[in-house]
Amino acid sequence: MSSWWKVAKRKLRRARVRLLRGSGAPGEIAGGMALGLFIALLPIMGLQLPLALAAAELVRRLTHFQLSRVAAAAGVWINNPVTAAPVYGLCYLIGRPIAHRLLPASPGQGTAAATLDLSALSFSGPEALEVGLGLAIGGVLLGVPTAWLGYHITYGMVSRHQADREQRRARRARGLKLAPEV
Repeated sequence: MSSWWKVAKRKLRRARVRLLRGSGAPGEIAGGMALGLFIALLPIMGLQLPLALAAAELVRRLTHFQLSRVAAAAGVWINNPVTAAPVYGLCYLIGRPIAHRLLPASPGQGTAAATLDLSALSFSGPEALEVGLGLAIGGVLLGVPTAWLGYHITYGMVSRHQADREQRRARRARGLKLAPEV
C-alpha cells in the first residue's frame, strides 16, 4: 500500500475521533454535520467552509441552538477537489431537468418573444445559466436527504461513543472504589 494512502487513512481516522470526542450533545454535533453536508453540495466551491461556519454561528445566535462548527467543517470537506467532479456531476444530472423546465427556451428555439429573457443574468449565455441553476437545484435536492441521513448517522455514532465512554468511566470508578486502600 502506498504511503499517501496510509497518511490519508490516518488523517481520516483522526478526524473521526476528533468529531466523536467533541464536546457537546449528540444533537449539536449531528446538526453541525448535517449543515456541513448540505452546504457541501451547493455549487460554491471555495466558499463552503466560511459559509458553513457563518451559518452555524447564525443559527446559534438566532435560535440559541448550538451547532458544532468542527462537525460543520468536517461535513463540508466531503466535497473536496478530488470528489468535486462526481458530486457536481450528480447534482447537475438531478437538477438539469428542473432547471430546463424553469428557464424559458431561447427565442431561436421557436418560443414567443414575450417570454422573459434570463440570459441577461448570465455572462456566458443561457446555457451557462441553465448549468448553474441545474447545479444549484440539484445541490439542494441532493443536500436535503444527504443532510438528513448524515444527521441520523452522526447522531447514532456520537451517542454510542458517548455512552461507551460513560460506561468505561463508570467501570474505572467502580474499580477504584473496590481497590483496597494501602
